[in-house]
Amino acid sequence: MNKIRDLPIFHEFEKFKNIWESSAHIILKSPTGSGKSTALPYLLAANGLSKGKILVVQPRRIAARMLATQVSRIADWSLGKEVGYHVRFDKKFTTETKIIYVTDGIALSMLLNRDEFKDIEVLILDEFHERSAQIDVCLGLALKIWKSQNPELRIIVTSATLNLESLTLFLPDSQALEFTGRTFPVQIEYRSFPAEIQVWKAVIELLPKILSKLQGDILIFMDGAYEILKTVNAILSNSWSSGLEVFPLYGDLLPEKQDRALHPSAKRKIIVSTNVAETSLTIEGVRVVIDTGTAKKLRYDRNRGINSLLSEPISKSSAEQRSGRAGRTGPGYCFRLWSQNTQKGLPDFDPPEISRIDLSQIYLNLRRFDLFLEKIDLIEPISKSSITEFKNKLISLGAITHSGDLTIRGEMMAGLPVHPAWAYALLEAQQIGYASTIGLLLAMLDERPPVQPDALKDFCPLPVLRSDPYCLLLAFEEASRNNFSVHHCRNMGIHAGRCKNAEKVARSLCALIQEDYNLQIPSCKKLSYILLRCFPNSVAFLLSSGRNIFQDIFGRRLHLSKRSVLGVEEFVLPLQIVEKKIRGSITLEMEWVTGIDKNDIREFAAGQIKIKQEIFLDLDTRKVLQKETEEWGMLVLSSKEIEISDREKKAKAYAKALFHGDLKLKNWNSQVEQLLKRRSFLATYFPDFEIKELDDELKLLFFEQLCLSASSWKEIKNIDVFTELLNTLSRDEKKLLDEATPETIDLKNGRRPYQLDYSKGGGEVILRVILQDLYHVEVHPKIVYGQYPVVVEILAPNRRPAQRTTDLPSFWHGTYPKIRKELAGRYPKHYWR
Repeated sequence: MNKIRDLPIFHEFEKFKNIWESSAHIILKSPTGSGKSTALPYLLAANGLSKGKILVVQPRRIAARMLATQVSRIADWSLGKEVGYHVRFDKKFTTETKIIYVTDGIALSMLLNRDEFKDIEVLILDEFHERSAQIDVCLGLALKIWKSQNPELRIIVTSATLNLESLTLFLPDSQALEFTGRTFPVQIEYRSFPAEIQVWKAVIELLPKILSKLQGDILIFMDGAYEILKTVNAILSNSWSSGLEVFPLYGDLLPEKQDRALHPSAKRKIIVSTNVAETSLTIEGVRVVIDTGTAKKLRYDRNRGINSLLSEPISKSSAEQRSGRAGRTGPGYCFRLWSQNTQKGLPDFDPPEISRIDLSQIYLNLRRFDLFLEKIDLIEPISKSSITEFKNKLISLGAITHSGDLTIRGEMMAGLPVHPAWAYALLEAQQIGYASTIGLLLAMLDERPPVQPDALKDFCPLPVLRSDPYCLLLAFEEASRNNFSVHHCRNMGIHAGRCKNAEKVARSLCALIQEDYNLQIPSCKKLSYILLRCFPNSVAFLLSSGRNIFQDIFGRRLHLSKRSVLGVEEFVLPLQIVEKKIRGSITLEMEWVTGIDKNDIREFAAGQIKIKQEIFLDLDTRKVLQKETEEWGMLVLSSKEIEISDREKKAKAYAKALFHGDLKLKNWNSQVEQLLKRRSFLATYFPDFEIKELDDELKLLFFEQLCLSASSWKEIKNIDVFTELLNTLSRDEKKLLDEATPETIDLKNGRRPYQLDYSKGGGEVILRVILQDLYHVEVHPKIVYGQYPVVVEILAPNRRPAQRTTDLPSFWHGTYPKIRKELAGRYPKHYWR
């Protein structure tokens, strides 16, 4: 209890109580270390402000579990009795528990299930600035419940960094409250390092100076488990680390190892963590923070239909949260490994997750309770195109109908706490007796895999390795056979704890579908067929054996991971596709891949396979070929080509190539183009003459007839196109074309006829004439039997246009004198009248 009295929020609780009496909901902005995550729920319960249950929602499992533990210690309560927690596949509370810490996913499930949420009086959405998709939906659902079902529900939104104005506008009957807290000053230093230096090396270079000059434990922020382990190993390999305790800290770490990093130590500690330590968790003794300035952020790429987890710069809000870790117990230091200019360019807040991830699982969960995601009030509305995309994904899995109603399969899928694709796979596997196998694979791949990639191939006795998941199952079998002995497993390259935890999760998944956990490890061939049935949309086919590039049914190019045990495979099925940055380029990499036999695909998709035939021209050989493909959706199972001799089919192929411009006719010249333009002019502006334009349909037909008249491309290429084109017209049509739209026109000035230009379009037919040639022309020249005046483009002596007119008499009486004066001055040797 004394520890709670020491927290800033205890001393400012009266302000909170005053607002509590006058508003339904509260938005609380309070600094890190002020006690909003621990003391606030305790004080609500201890002071009788809440007589029902208090649900505290956290974005991360580690925070939910550790905060419940901290409250039990500082309040002298029993964990699991007065205070408890509930995270996926792990819970510790009773029906009498007053304060329950839960992850946002569990909170969403409780909000949807009235029986689970009915006793909740206060809902605290902690660390709201992280804006997880689930926490946004939780707020929307809580508001819906408050408005329509339970007006006694109280909502509290908390964080150290919040946009109070926007939240107050969104949350009705709410007030904002900001505590100053009692944090100590943190000195910020910016130290950028060259981009080519690996981040852990930059940290190692800085650490010895910090250790010698500054006191207290050190918290280092990295963006992922790989970087964390690299940093930990690099620290421990240096002599100056003697006497230090160095701990990794990330979400997938086993709970007991997380506890070791968070608990007080007699020795000086260095904790290397992802952003799980950015908020909520109190790590006593930290006086120095080293912030590398990046975090792995989940985004959904709608163009490629994948979730990507790439390292990105953090926001100013996150940087502030991280530096605050150093000022909880005394003045601290924060070393930011970037420049002050970079700091100025950072966004104020991270974009909300709901606008950047795949929401199909949330959508399915809502439909289970007859709710539509698009009809829930959210701070960040979701676009219609995104909703359509998520619905289509669920329709393809057979989870919902086109109208959005749940199917029987969808009802079962929605009850499983996994992505819909894995839920579908688990139910498919159940039908053939392998639910335990798929459940175990899901559990092992949902966290960090329990086998070192380099050791994977050691577990497979087969001479040809065709499946990473098969090797993984055999590695698990090895661990299980030895009772998950840590010593034995470590020697084999297996993580015993992860294997044991995966089996626990697999048992829970099987229980949810009312199936006994009974692991059977099938043969490698059998496993490939099981995976094909469970993940039919994941099959990809080989594009380049040299570079191990495949293409899936969505047209995405996928690289086979170098860590895979697979050799050359024509068809594969990956269980994971990861977006990675390799040598500066973003690529999609397949992990946990199995080779798939073509005949297995044929057997599985028998009724869906189509045989397509296409005749095409090989532009290199000029041969006409028939291509026959065996296709399953967008997947090409086989393809063969044969040369055809049928004259009509060959003519169509050549005609198609000519139509698309892939081939050119030698005698398709300006005379041909002029004829087509004349014909087009007459058809467009004088339709009563009933001359048809050579549109695309007629043009293709003309090419076909042209190609039918010859037996080889050489003959086709040299055909007299103009003559053949004229032959498509009747005698009357030729006469009409010559009389109404002549190629040339005689001005009766003693000179040869002048060429007419029909190519400009827009109804203009142009006659270009030097001005002196027009002196004896008094009547404006016309075509189409005198109905249509041509555009006379009058040329100066240098043959450049000086004037345009469709009325020569008006020209002579109007603008001519002015033009004559100007041109006569420039060209005095020419005749002017």
